[in-house]
Amino acid sequence: MKYYLFLDDSGQLHPNYPHSNYFVYGGLLVREDNFHKINTAYKKLVKLIKAEKKHKGELKTSHMDIPTRRRLLQALSKYDCQQVFVSTFIPRMKRLDFDRPKDVVRFKNYMVRRIVDRMVTSNTLKKDCSLLEIHIDNQNVAHSSLDGLEEHLCNFFNEDDYYNVHKTRDTTRFNSDFRVFFKDSQSNYLVQAADLLANTMCVAIDKKPKIRKLLKSDYIYVSLP
Repeated sequence: MKYYLFLDDSGQLHPNYPHSNYFVYGGLLVREDNFHKINTAYKKLVKLIKAEKKHKGELKTSHMDIPTRRRLLQALSKYDCQQVFVSTFIPRMKRLDFDRPKDVVRFKNYMVRRIVDRMVTSNTLKKDCSLLEIHIDNQNVAHSSLDGLEEHLCNFFNEDDYYNVHKTRDTTRFNSDFRVFFKDSQSNYLVQAADLLANTMCVAIDKKPKIRKLLKSDYIYVSLP
């Protein structure tokens, strides 16, 4: 079975970012057999809202009014997919050199790996997964991140146990291929949905906890460090 993971981030992974102390990845895990139904339904809703508002271009979360946010989140909560999140509290990150882009990219890859790991251990991402295809918004992403993230996930999860060569191999370990694609959110509606989800979680943990009630009740959340 193929699964899709649509992700976007909210905040900036830098201590000088003035708007939030948190950096969040959020998004949706979708099974292949549900992908087209969910993608079509969300695309139809977004286009309807844009027509009602006479809005051209992408419906950006940063410029979205509260009723529109609520309407989209309520729709997302009804779809047969899993909402997932991972966050980090930047002031506690004492060892990360924010001035080294490779170190920042490495930590972002680690964040994605941690949410995949939680999906595996919670049996949300099941062992019938033969391919996890990850779609991430391409804004402000280093070109080198693609191969780095794919390699990191393959090495960590697959049976070669690249990072655990000193241990006895666990033959029941999760095994899957991984593909990473950096997408333009303007043409990818579920990456747009991930943007909305990531922003909502970031606002919830930083300023307005009550907004969590607009998320799906069984969402998966990893808090770092």
